[in-house]
Amino acid sequence: MENKYEITEKQLTFLEGYIKRKKKFTEPEDVYELMDHLINDFEATTEDGNLSQYLSTKSHFIFKYTGSLKNKEEAIHWEYQKELYKQFFSFFYNLKHLPFTALLFAFLYLFFIHFSFSNKDLAGVFVSLIALPMITGFVIMYHKNKKIKKLVSFKYLANIMLLPMLFLQCFSFISDYLKENRFWFLTYTFIGVILYFSAIIVLLEKRKEILKKYKHLLD
Repeated sequence: MENKYEITEKQLTFLEGYIKRKKKFTEPEDVYELMDHLINDFEATTEDGNLSQYLSTKSHFIFKYTGSLKNKEEAIHWEYQKELYKQFFSFFYNLKHLPFTALLFAFLYLFFIHFSFSNKDLAGVFVSLIALPMITGFVIMYHKNKKIKKLVSFKYLANIMLLPMLFLQCFSFISDYLKENRFWFLTYTFIGVILYFSAIIVLLEKRKEILKKYKHLLD
């Protein structure tokens, strides 16, 4: 079986310039999505690696390309939120995640119910358990490649952390109530930790998908 042709860095530069000359796009991601489509098709169909000849047959397609959904940002936001909810609930029915869920609840039960820790200590436990995955999330969202950072799908990775961060922000408003009701403090912390871990998992998966889809931008 013959190896599939792999486009060169010089050809990638030429392709990007060719597309931008042919049509103006308001979103950089539309250019990169079109590039991704053309690269995959070119690598799969070319026999001699002649990119110029290939593009001469795709001029009409490039001109007619309309890009992504008009409401792309909103669509991506809700797609990510849906994935977050799905991942969160999987901790309560997925056999792979149930051991972690049970261990986390047992650990928190010991701290919040069984042992007589002070409210100050429990608040410290809450902040510590939330801070680590939150910092991890910000690290995952970083990328040094400027083209990758401009992608709508990459920029909106930050939206995955909105709901988990809301849990942390709301704590200051209801902390007095939670400190007087240990079981609800336990429940609030339990849900918050699982929500943050769910966000980290979704972040990693989406980041991997984006970098794989736009791998030509990393060269």
